[in-house]
Amino acid sequence: MLLDINSLFYSWIRGGILLLLLYHFVFYIKHKEDIYKYFSIYLLGILIFMIKDIFKSDIMLEVYEYLMFSIQFLVFSYYIHFTRILLDTQKEYPEWDKKANVVAKLILLLGFSLVVIQFFFGFEGQKKVLIYAAPLLSVFFVYELFNLKIILTKEGTYSLIGSLMFLFGANITAIKIITGDSFLEGIKVHNMFYFFTGALIQITIYAFLLADVLKKIEAEKSNVELNLVKKSSQLYELKMTAFKNQMNPHFLFNSLNSINNFVIQNKKEEASDYITKFSSLIRKVLQTTEKVSISLEEELKIAELYIRIELARLRNSFSYEINVDESINKSKLKVVPLFLQPFLENAIWHGLNSYKGEKKLVINILDEKEYIKAEVIDNGIGIKESINRKKVQKIKRKPFGIKTVKNRLDLIYKPENVSIEIGENLLESKENGTVVTIVFPKNKEI
Repeated sequence: MLLDINSLFYSWIRGGILLLLLYHFVFYIKHKEDIYKYFSIYLLGILIFMIKDIFKSDIMLEVYEYLMFSIQFLVFSYYIHFTRILLDTQKEYPEWDKKANVVAKLILLLGFSLVVIQFFFGFEGQKKVLIYAAPLLSVFFVYELFNLKIILTKEGTYSLIGSLMFLFGANITAIKIITGDSFLEGIKVHNMFYFFTGALIQITIYAFLLADVLKKIEAEKSNVELNLVKKSSQLYELKMTAFKNQMNPHFLFNSLNSINNFVIQNKKEEASDYITKFSSLIRKVLQTTEKVSISLEEELKIAELYIRIELARLRNSFSYEINVDESINKSKLKVVPLFLQPFLENAIWHGLNSYKGEKKLVINILDEKEYIKAEVIDNGIGIKESINRKKVQKIKRKPFGIKTVKNRLDLIYKPENVSIEIGENLLESKENGTVVTIVFPKNKEI
């Protein structure tokens, strides 16, 4: 039975490999994981090599004579790619992975070159190349697997066992094809028996390993989906908080009172100008509510509009300037909406409003290579004096919106990449002042 290549033993192995090929190809279509693609191609190459003896026509036999050894090299090439993913060598053994990738490409090239060799030198030319190439490649690959010490892992141990069994069987078959029946002539089996047996053992091992891989993939996808749900929930909560907190209710009420005062005082032009600015600001704030990010240019327009409204309300009692490094592209750089607003409000109402003297507010946007540093600077009464006055006046109102801004920046950029520092500062003179420094990544896509 084992001498007949078309017997039930060999047919069952072919059928089993065909089923595994279809099964894993369907998994590749469904999951788009490269490991299933390479394993499916690997199985296809083995199956093509196994069915060569089914065909009896001279034309098909001649075709296989051209392709027989090339298919083996094709199989070996994709097997290396499959092993790289299975053992995660790109991450765990990057140097070996680069070497293996180059070897896989060279083997593929050698496989195609055998067709050319067959054309010019015939089947005997192919056999001579294979006599030297196959054993050397087998020894090299097994040596490299041992060199990786992959036997310390379950995947590595079983992969090594499967590789040894397949390479052992494939090389015996190759030797018998090249040398004839004189090699192991006492064993009454077909030349392809060793290839079939080695392939069967190896493929069975890999089928079980891929079942574990599937479990890991499903577990990873479940974790990703769970994290996405958590992120979505956090974004929704922050969006609602931001919607409620983007404009301080005190600011809204005071602005309406200012409009009312202009009307009472019959200052029609001032009232009209104030209403125009105020409505424009509210419209822009509402437009940003549904956005995760806006351009720095838009953020600075909103900030300046807010400052000008406060200036009108406080009778132009302070000056301001906005400075942006020339290396920063304001229209393309994306930032978290309204991240400056609460700090501007605190600077104006807790720093400058209570200060007697020339008042100044400065916004600096600085290019710090991989980071953006935003500064909100005032020359007002300073932090300590502001805290003391709040205690004396028994003001319990907390700085508005700062916590919300920090939470939004943390969620978008990760906490370790964000910093907000508030400290005393000297601005152009020896007067006390406050500086707020906000640092976040520049090139992060949001």
